[in-house]
Amino acid sequence: MDDYRESHRIFLLRHGETDWNRTARYQGITDVPLNGIGIEQAHRLGVRLSRIAPDRVLSSPLSRAAKTAEIIMGVNASSADIETREELREISFGIWEGLSIPEIKEIDGETFKKWRLAPFSCAPEGGDDYADIFERSKELASSLAGEGSRGQNTFVVAHGGILRAITAALLGFSDIDLLWKMRFDNCSITIVDIWEKRPSLLLSNDTWHMRLDGDETIASLIFPY
Repeated sequence: MDDYRESHRIFLLRHGETDWNRTARYQGITDVPLNGIGIEQAHRLGVRLSRIAPDRVLSSPLSRAAKTAEIIMGVNASSADIETREELREISFGIWEGLSIPEIKEIDGETFKKWRLAPFSCAPEGGDDYADIFERSKELASSLAGEGSRGQNTFVVAHGGILRAITAALLGFSDIDLLWKMRFDNCSITIVDIWEKRPSLLLSNDTWHMRLDGDETIASLIFPY
């Protein structure tokens, strides 16, 4: 019987809320900080993870992710340093950044319509080609899967778009259109286990820590296996 307690467990963690999240504006590589709600969300996420000692902590350089990682580790007994990784920077949305969907439709409606139907067939002006982002994510996923050892825990704190790509790469999806069928809420937890070089999705978009009150109650939530 497989002993998944000996797997390399990768915790994929999205950053807390920003004012642009709250108003549904595209952020991309714009460095928008956490708002008050986002700071509280990050604390709850940290408490939820406080009984997990990470061996490595990787973070996007953008402040909303870096601050989330800092808050998580502020309530964790692990002495692991936070490693800033450029590969975890969010996708650039070019001229759409800072705009809401109605505003994008007004200035760039045709491109937005095409992008929503087939996001890998086009990109906003000045934005990243998602196929290139997926290739970048495959390199990082391969590194994560190859460098981890049995029983190791790795925290990866980043953004919705890049976490979709990393999850798909870790699981070996060949159809990149599946990326947009995954959801990553603010300060959610997604877990991929690597056991004997075989990946498995253990948990997806878990936000139970947002629904309970009290640090002790939140810390008592357990993960499968």
